[in-house]
Amino acid sequence: MMGTGKFKHHLLATSIATVLGAAAVIPATAVAAQGDDQVEVIEVRGIRASAKASINTKRFNDSVVDAITAEDIGKFPDNNVAESLSRITGVAVSREFGEGEKITIRGSDATKNRTLLNGQNVATADWFILDSPSRGFNFTLLPSSLVSDLEVYKSSQADIDEGSIGGTVLMRTRRPLQLDANTFQFSAKGQYSEVSEEFEPNLSGLYSWKNDQESYGFLISAVSDSRTVVREGVEVLGWNDVDGGGKVPSVIGVPRFEQERERTTVFGSFQIAPGDNWDLTFNALYSELDSDNQNQNWLIFPGNNVADLTDTAVTNGNIVAGTAQAGTMEYNFINRESRTETESYDLDFNYAGDAFSFHAQVGTTQAEGGTYNEASYSAGPVSGGGYDYDLRGTPQLNTTIDSADPSQVKPGWIWGGNKPTTDEETYAQFDFDIPVELGAFTAIKTGLKYRDHERTQDRQVYSWHGPGTSSNPDSSYLADFFAQCVTWAECGLGDKGSVSVGTDVVSGNMTQQIAHNRDAMWNIAFGPDADYAISEALNEIWAVKEEIFAGYVMGNFDGEGFRGNVGVRVVSTDQTASSYQYSGNSPFRTIDREWLTVTDATWVTETRSYTEVLPSFNIAFDMTYDQIVRFSAARVMARPNFSDLAPVAIQGDLGVAQPRGTRGNPNLLPEIANQYDLAWEWYFDDASLFSATYFYKDIQSYRTSGETQSYVYDEETDSDVLVTFTQPLNGAGGSTEGVELTYQHDFGGFGVITNYTYTDAGNDEARDIAVSGSGLVPGVSEHMANVTAYYENDTFGARLMYNYRTEWYKGLHYSGAELWNDDFGQLDFSSSYDVTDNVQIVFEAVNLTDEEVVEFSTDKSRLMSIYQNGRRFVIGANLRF
Repeated sequence: MMGTGKFKHHLLATSIATVLGAAAVIPATAVAAQGDDQVEVIEVRGIRASAKASINTKRFNDSVVDAITAEDIGKFPDNNVAESLSRITGVAVSREFGEGEKITIRGSDATKNRTLLNGQNVATADWFILDSPSRGFNFTLLPSSLVSDLEVYKSSQADIDEGSIGGTVLMRTRRPLQLDANTFQFSAKGQYSEVSEEFEPNLSGLYSWKNDQESYGFLISAVSDSRTVVREGVEVLGWNDVDGGGKVPSVIGVPRFEQERERTTVFGSFQIAPGDNWDLTFNALYSELDSDNQNQNWLIFPGNNVADLTDTAVTNGNIVAGTAQAGTMEYNFINRESRTETESYDLDFNYAGDAFSFHAQVGTTQAEGGTYNEASYSAGPVSGGGYDYDLRGTPQLNTTIDSADPSQVKPGWIWGGNKPTTDEETYAQFDFDIPVELGAFTAIKTGLKYRDHERTQDRQVYSWHGPGTSSNPDSSYLADFFAQCVTWAECGLGDKGSVSVGTDVVSGNMTQQIAHNRDAMWNIAFGPDADYAISEALNEIWAVKEEIFAGYVMGNFDGEGFRGNVGVRVVSTDQTASSYQYSGNSPFRTIDREWLTVTDATWVTETRSYTEVLPSFNIAFDMTYDQIVRFSAARVMARPNFSDLAPVAIQGDLGVAQPRGTRGNPNLLPEIANQYDLAWEWYFDDASLFSATYFYKDIQSYRTSGETQSYVYDEETDSDVLVTFTQPLNGAGGSTEGVELTYQHDFGGFGVITNYTYTDAGNDEARDIAVSGSGLVPGVSEHMANVTAYYENDTFGARLMYNYRTEWYKGLHYSGAELWNDDFGQLDFSSSYDVTDNVQIVFEAVNLTDEEVVEFSTDKSRLMSIYQNGRRFVIGANLRF
């Protein structure tokens, strides 16, 4: 049938899903509504089959949606869901530590997209001390093997949670009644990382059971994996203004970051369906990531020595090379105990009757994480020295002292503390779906949802020079340590020998360094003889709470050659933002002894409320049997980041020239956009697709920033330091528009899956290079592309995948500099061989071309970092019964 006409697309979608084993894409209410008709799920494996299932999800959805099925996820060499999502048109992923963590959709950064598991939020907490609590989901907690399918909703529907400008990721887990009784899957893999030179295990398993009557069942799955993350390179910790114009690097270092990641994830599901028209499912998720890490960095300080620099080279006003005969140098050795853990408990009820269908879902999710102990050491030259640097091409960095000789450096300072965060949400949702015959309308859906969400951050600092830390009342533990450890060689801190750092990306003798002795440093800081004062950093402690009430009504319509939905969602948000107000420049309040105090420290709460009305409309025209034209329009919103709302002022490093910090703003308004999509899709074969989509977003107000200055107490120098604080503000609006192109085709054994996204984002705010971040839009790459070529036969399958995006603005660095990521492309490979029907051997390779992460500050000559994460190789076996 090639002419325009109405066909039973819902029945066809169900039939194709049945054949492909993709029943998970059908809503639970739709399955229940089938009454006595039993649908048997027949699992079909293979790259081509998974491509067909993903196409089916896209084709028969009323909205603009892209999808990945569980089988497809398993064919990618992906550690987590973010990496799987990077294969979808218009989706990009950050890889700062070599593994995907956060995603960007259609030019909207991670904080302006929503990720929902079985329709609900999953609490998340970041492990890295430099991360600020945001609304972006950290995918390192969610292994890809946990998920049955993914859908990315790029257009809005009234029955889907608000909070996204770019798109909403809907992830679904498997359910026991969808699988055969006694389904068993087990995977054992080993991963080798080039940079760390470690071979480490990855184990996952799933078992599902149901009774003969298929009226109840349970499922349990677990994942345990280890990975030693090593990242090396060169970094510039900011650029300072120079009198008379231009900029100079504030601090330049050659860092080596090392982290021991131990991830454990357990998921359980219990489902009952005593009748044909209702079912009840309880899901429980626990995920923990132990992420202890250490960092060493050999640093030079051109920003402190700018008046004494000679042999300088200037590019675009930036002093990109210079020599200091007597300059500031320092080692930083940082040790951290970090972890993050997430729990979610969800109860889901579905009833499907002749008169109506009803869905109820209640649950809670909570996460805690961060750095729970940090001890950081500085060490300087024993007798001074000089340095030279050149950031052009491959950076070259040299010092006149031998940085691999522990006898040439002496202790300078010890600092530390902790920074735990929490995230918690309780929710309740109720939905009614009522069949109607009102012209073209076939159903009216309405519902209510309540969310109680709270995000907190705590902060303590440790002071080894505090009173009472030494048996000598006139001294301190820190002073006693300095007296015993005149050089790094005299207290066991140089016993590990030397290490070469970042030699593939930077040259010069700064790459030859003292090897980090974590155990010795940890014992000095926290051993049985150590003592330190513990003080609350009141200026970094905050809590933001939101009570959100949402209600919606949506009509589904269906006619001769068209289908879709129209609705409106009304959302009310009650916000409270709390922090300490105190007198004086010092924010520290010592809690374990008499020392530092603040006057008039009071926990203060600021409240505000706002309501948004969010209409949406989606329509799909079946132009022919195999061609569809879609149009959608919606008003959408994204709430500000929690850390941006926190009414606090947090300073950075006070020991550098021109120190900077960040300040929150509890009066930030949500970002609002009116968005439109126009798409054409041609399904020219059962595993083939060509589609073109134009999208446009009219943004009412981008987040911008302003600057203020105030004095802050410096504990190390016992003095007040003038700090420039950057504060988020609601700025001018703008627009984002672009085109997405997707092509995939199976040639019979061989196939190709490709997509390309062009994005043009504009900010109506005037661009002023003197105002950091002005006129810029974070997260936007003008060009993004994915190319996948595959081959498979009855026993063997292989994919070669390339993922690419052009440069993008990442926001403000903690130094206040505008941070950009240069073009990035990554080539991956995966393959599998079926030894038997139940045993499969897999081999995977990640980042085959050994791409580097390169960051700069607005001008490419103003380098910020070059990081090398290296290649990873995986070999293992999958068992399925």
